[in-house]
Amino acid sequence: MSQWKQIQQLQIKYQEQVGYLYDDNFPMDIRQVLSNYIESQDWDTAANHESMATVLLSNLLSQLDRQCSQEQNFLQRHNLKFIYQQLQTKCKANPLLMAGVISTCLREERRIISTASIQEQGPLEKSMQNSVAFERQKNMDNRVAVIRSSVQMMDQAVKYLEDMQDDFDFRYKTLQSRDPVDRNTAAMKQEVTRLQEMLNNLDFKRKENLSKMSDVIKEIDALIVSQLNPELMEWKRRQQVNCIGGPLLTGLDQLQNWFTLTAQSLFQMKRQLDKLGELILKVTYESDPIPLQRPQMEEQVKYLIYHLIKSSFVVEKQPCMPTHPQKPLIIKTGVQFTTKVRLLVKLPEVDYQLKVKTIFDKNRQFFILTTTTKVMDVEESSNGCLSVEFRHLGPVSVTEELHSLSFEAQFNIQGINIDLETCSFPLVVISNVSQLPGGWASVMWYNLLTDEPRNLGFFASPQRASWGQLSEVLSWQFSTFIVQHRSLASNHHNSMDSPYII
Repeated sequence: MSQWKQIQQLQIKYQEQVGYLYDDNFPMDIRQVLSNYIESQDWDTAANHESMATVLLSNLLSQLDRQCSQEQNFLQRHNLKFIYQQLQTKCKANPLLMAGVISTCLREERRIISTASIQEQGPLEKSMQNSVAFERQKNMDNRVAVIRSSVQMMDQAVKYLEDMQDDFDFRYKTLQSRDPVDRNTAAMKQEVTRLQEMLNNLDFKRKENLSKMSDVIKEIDALIVSQLNPELMEWKRRQQVNCIGGPLLTGLDQLQNWFTLTAQSLFQMKRQLDKLGELILKVTYESDPIPLQRPQMEEQVKYLIYHLIKSSFVVEKQPCMPTHPQKPLIIKTGVQFTTKVRLLVKLPEVDYQLKVKTIFDKNRQFFILTTTTKVMDVEESSNGCLSVEFRHLGPVSVTEELHSLSFEAQFNIQGINIDLETCSFPLVVISNVSQLPGGWASVMWYNLLTDEPRNLGFFASPQRASWGQLSEVLSWQFSTFIVQHRSLASNHHNSMDSPYII
């Protein structure tokens, strides 16, 4: 959800605080009509770099001018034209100041959203959403963008290296075609010296490019380990909490963007390494760094691609019966349920059917009523991701309290075999609707107290919950099932003396 949409959902008192941020220097009308563009730019950096500020503001004015021409409402079109004229003068006079104003407004908006969120959250929500989340997302955006820029610059470097090599190769072959009688002439010796200098420069550039590529690979590895994987784990934890009535689940589209851009960087680096492999087929020499370093780097890139794509296979929609949409992870024998999986890496290179198979309680004898295999399709509503939704699944037997639904797929991309596997959170399978309350209690207890995705033996030794944790979940249930959009009051949260519930 965009920052501006979040503001529109705030209470009036917080919206009024946002209103104080905007005046004639930067009218709120601009924030409204160009919200997507404004939020997608790095105004913090622009506020300290005049050239960048000038470019961003010029683009902003162009979009505003286009918006004016498309506006159907006469009064709104008139207001936007007036604002455009005023803003054009200010941007030309002091672009750094204008970029600073926009940067400050966005930062203060994030602070207000964070404050409002903390005011409305209970202890479990506060542990997942806090004021640093916005800065963390921005840091991630910047880091991914820097890597993409570095990889694209490497494309130019490899092309320059190829041009250097072609020049050397042409001169070398020309020299080889000369009459042997002429090889001891002064001109020939000068050409040999020139060729040696070109070869030295070629060797230097090869080493330089390999060193830069190695640095980028290390940066991508660090990004995945230190930020991308933790962000994915946090989203899965938020999904757990959402399953038991917690706050609205968002952030998957942002994760998909990070995963896809990182994968694109890795695939681009793989193509660059392939190109280096082609170059040494034409020109190589003693102590050539490419055959020495390229194989290991190629294996590193393939390893990162494999694990990035493998981890991007997630359950977007946990199993749920259509008859009980607010009680996911409970399914009844003989009753159909739906679930959905999604691949967070967009793979345009996959030009064949990617089939996903569902397995109910892997390695056990269970059966599903309908077909267990479907083909993943590109979903336009999710920005072109590959996803598949199973709408007519239904178990026909049950023996234990907690079960799991697994999803598997296999494919090959650019010579890399990928085995995909993910699973739902533990399910409770019931045979009679009278078991629904007990099943729902098990679902709530599990997802409240553990973030393990597949701990089917959880209730063999169940953990204890504090009253603060339990009261928060009960408040969600009260809001969802009893009084719509109304939570328990603070005095209800404090009505129990015992700190723990067993």
